[in-house]
Amino acid sequence: MDVAAAQAALRGGRWRESAAAFSALAADTDDPAAHEGLAQAAWWLDDAELTLSAREAAYRRYRLMADVPGAVRSAATLGYDSALFGAGVAVGRGWLARAADLLDGRCDVPEAGWLAVRQAEVALAVDHDAAAALRAATIAQQIGHSTADVDLTIVGQALVGLARVRLGQVSTGMPLLDGASAAATSGDVEDLMWMGKILCWLITACQDTHDLDRAGEWCARVEEICARRDLAPLFLVCRTQHASVLVAQGDFARAEANLTDVLTLLERSRRGNRTDAVVQLGELRRRQGRLADAEALLRQAGFDPRALTALALVRLAQGDAERAWSIVSEVLRALPAGQQLERVDALAVVVAAGARAGRPEEARDAAAALRDIADTIGTDFLRGTAAAAEARLCPAETAPAFWESAVRHFHAAGLPFDEAESRLELAEVLLEVGNEPGAREHATVALETLLPLGAGSAMEHATAILVPTGADPLTERQTEVLRLLARGLTNGEIAAALQLSEHTVHRHVANIYRALDLSSRVAAATYAVNRGLT
Repeated sequence: MDVAAAQAALRGGRWRESAAAFSALAADTDDPAAHEGLAQAAWWLDDAELTLSAREAAYRRYRLMADVPGAVRSAATLGYDSALFGAGVAVGRGWLARAADLLDGRCDVPEAGWLAVRQAEVALAVDHDAAAALRAATIAQQIGHSTADVDLTIVGQALVGLARVRLGQVSTGMPLLDGASAAATSGDVEDLMWMGKILCWLITACQDTHDLDRAGEWCARVEEICARRDLAPLFLVCRTQHASVLVAQGDFARAEANLTDVLTLLERSRRGNRTDAVVQLGELRRRQGRLADAEALLRQAGFDPRALTALALVRLAQGDAERAWSIVSEVLRALPAGQQLERVDALAVVVAAGARAGRPEEARDAAAALRDIADTIGTDFLRGTAAAAEARLCPAETAPAFWESAVRHFHAAGLPFDEAESRLELAEVLLEVGNEPGAREHATVALETLLPLGAGSAMEHATAILVPTGADPLTERQTEVLRLLARGLTNGEIAAALQLSEHTVHRHVANIYRALDLSSRVAAATYAVNRGLT
């Protein structure tokens, strides 16, 4: 098989066939194009050692042949793959610098644009510097146009879009990603790797803006493409992204299944994207109320800003507002002021921690920043987050209006956990101002949302509002009915389990509601959950 046939197999997604062909060609001819093709096939097969060694072999051969564009291309790709496969970020930066040295300022060849693409990727994924990514991506797109490299032009456009979204320029960034994704899925992007990356960047932007319905639709589309074309590495990334969407949407069971599968698969891989899955699973554990498990996972992510922000929330849940403040204030200082969307979660925690830790001025500044971001971008998630921040800093008499606004916006954004948490905060404030019926109503609705999620700590919070401390008015038989209710069984199933008639079960359930003074079947079941009855 010649190089052209091996490249055709690579473009067709026949990874093992192309790897075998390129390997034979590299051994027979020492052609740098064969080494380069072998590296790309090995990339798809998740063979880190072969990917890096073949890319380095290609680089050396191109240098011996005085083929500067080929050497630049190999060095630039090694700049990203070294970080991806665990050879080290410093090593990757060295390769990027080498590629720039070889170009010596030239910008009239596509390789200069592909170097800019890799620089933009590192700026986004490693440095969290969207402004630097935007500069590099703009150069890539311009060089793509001037050299008539279609793939480069579209990839550069997608990266410009993602960088703009990260900087809060959602109205200009998302259309660029939409256009690039349309091109990628219609066949205008020849390289399958870049097709997959463009779609992943679009989903990332949807996550950043909490456009969850859109993200979910694209996740399903990308997963289907990955499964059909055997794009295993991109499939892992997409499943992690999809899991974060499922967490936000309250589908904790599917999110957990995705994340545990991904982490199991990544144990056999040297790819450096394990952090994303660890952070997402840590955040899921926090929402489930499994704080020790959450902390153990989040600490694995080191200094990742998302992990530290979630860890600060763990500290808040543990009652340590001062430590939460210390963690999240450092995160906020490290995030560039221009990266508005990346700062939102940290700003929200600064408000919550600052209000509890006796730092009202800093909390007010963070709330004002959230309000400005919400006014500029205008999504329901941001408006809900800003309203919740205002509510935390208001007197009890005026806070309910802000909490009600947060509830409405989180509901509109499709964020059930955030909505439920806001309802519980609203219930606490209503109790403080003497509106017990209103407090019980919101706490009950929150429970109806939280029970299917299995959000333990939040459920305990709701139960504490609804059931007086120490109250346990149930008979042994009623407790058994309640235990079965909490397992989600129907009345008929409960009757069969207890060898009772359905009429008797109905009577027991009615007695439970009267004994607990609750209006919700879900609230009664939650009462059982939080007393270890399930």
